[in-house]
Amino acid sequence: MPRISTLTWGFPEGWIVWSPGEAAECAEELARALTADRATVAGLAAVIRGMDREVREEMPGTSQVALWAPDPVRREPVAGAYLRTMAPTPDGRRSLEERLGLARTAVKVPRSMRLLDVAALPSRVVAGEAVLQIIDTSPRFSRRVTRDWIWHILPEGTADTVRCEFRCESVAHFDELADITTDVANSVVVTLADA
Repeated sequence: MPRISTLTWGFPEGWIVWSPGEAAECAEELARALTADRATVAGLAAVIRGMDREVREEMPGTSQVALWAPDPVRREPVAGAYLRTMAPTPDGRRSLEERLGLARTAVKVPRSMRLLDVAALPSRVVAGEAVLQIIDTSPRFSRRVTRDWIWHILPEGTADTVRCEFRCESVAHFDELADITTDVANSVVVTLADA
């Protein structure tokens, strides 16, 4: 079966999008696309470099990274997103039902975090069948809540899975981001390698 050769996605205004490894050279340029304020550019550039480093070290298969800073004045980052290709297991790609069952039950969080809630819903996006997994966590001894929306997309014609992940720690933005994740997941375009 052919592998995924490229992935693309689309975002509304207020997002900074880049490919892993680009941030070292163009973090300031990416930040200046949102604001001209020097202090804000410097802060956004530092966040971009940190996310880029994390992706390159800990998230193999990531093809795109995005950062959301919706406030037109402060441009404080409130969410991040990652687009990845996941190769099938030696047994092959999991079915929608298997993926749904795992999304509801096989959630691992670091020891420093508490799992608050998990939901998983079957869905369909333009690129294929999908499972939307929503995970709420909190650092131990803290009231801060982090919400992850993870779209597991099963494109037709390949055994690969696309993983479209969003993370937000701003409860005030959860509802708006939920709508954005759906729009972005529906914008994912998968190109397969020639067989």
